[in-house]
Amino acid sequence: MKEVAEIVILDIKPYSESSLWICFFSKEHGLQNGIIKGGKKKKVKPLVLGLYEASFYRWSNSGLQNINGIERSVPLESIFNSPVKILIAFFVAESTKSFLNSGVEDHSFFFFLKEKVLLLNNENHLKEFPIHFLSELITYSGHKPLKSNDRKPNHFDITTGVFNPKEVSSKTFKNKDVVRCFYSVFYGPSILKPGIEHLVFDLLLEYSEYHLSGFDSKKSVEIIRETLYG
Repeated sequence: MKEVAEIVILDIKPYSESSLWICFFSKEHGLQNGIIKGGKKKKVKPLVLGLYEASFYRWSNSGLQNINGIERSVPLESIFNSPVKILIAFFVAESTKSFLNSGVEDHSFFFFLKEKVLLLNNENHLKEFPIHFLSELITYSGHKPLKSNDRKPNHFDITTGVFNPKEVSSKTFKNKDVVRCFYSVFYGPSILKPGIEHLVFDLLLEYSEYHLSGFDSKKSVEIIRETLYG
């Protein structure tokens, strides 16, 4: 029986002379892998972080789906016509895939991810997007740092997620300007001072790698640093 589901594509690889392997996420079925038969020759080409309506025949429980075809569910020209946004899309997709591979089964995550794709399509402040994406992914995971009782947090402990910890450790970050910007992206109003965005981004990465099981964005993160924060 034919089934149609909206999907977000997270990874694409050649499978044969004419077909493509994709990793995708859908509201109905979560994280899946699939083969688009003749995908290399179809008019609509799959793109990483693209939103599509995918047609399936005989949904399989084996973990590898046969996809008859895909159609764009939302036009995302602003992303795919921008080399910088394409790089960010790969970073978002890679981060999302590693997060989901850790065993996330909440299918409502699809709406979270779709919202981020649409935001990227309309985003103009590209230096800020990876920072806000990571902070919102951390919040969604339930690992949001503990709110500080101090008006001006100066230190942050990566392992405990505590601002201005009573005991300083080797994982206590002490650059107060970065810590305050880091605090602001979680608790607002968001204040990202020019020139230190890369430091806030790196702090978010380190925190994510410590608290989000399986989190990995190493393939794309260096390109993001060079392109946005170099």
